[in-house]
Amino acid sequence: MSPMQKFAWFNLAVISLTLVLLISLFPFFGYRAMGSMGCLGLTGLSPLFFRKRAGQVLTDERDLLIQQRSWILAYAMFWLVFVLAAVVLSAVVYGPDGAVPVGVVQVSVAWGFMFVYAVASIAILVQYGRGSKDAG
Repeated sequence: MSPMQKFAWFNLAVISLTLVLLISLFPFFGYRAMGSMGCLGLTGLSPLFFRKRAGQVLTDERDLLIQQRSWILAYAMFWLVFVLAAVVLSAVVYGPDGAVPVGVVQVSVAWGFMFVYAVASIAILVQYGRGSKDAG
């Protein structure tokens, strides 16, 4: 398994852990359960998969191309979802004269981060899955 695949699986595991904690704590703590989004900070450990080791090539041109494609897809999907959510929230939930609560704006940053990293990680894994079996 390549370091890029380990990176993707680790990020998906952190996002899954965060969602499980959020869903399990929400009935007990309500809105305060959003503090479990702090687990997303564990994604800061993912660069450890790219440590240099003697005599080993970590990434090549194919890995870099897969990474570029996955981040382009992730950010393109983010902007589509972001604009759609903004339109739906303003039109349906808050109405034309309503104001978006500060809490919604603050939490949307964490949700956007999770969305971008999840889409990028899934795109990385899908692109590696389409290649040859011995490419890793």
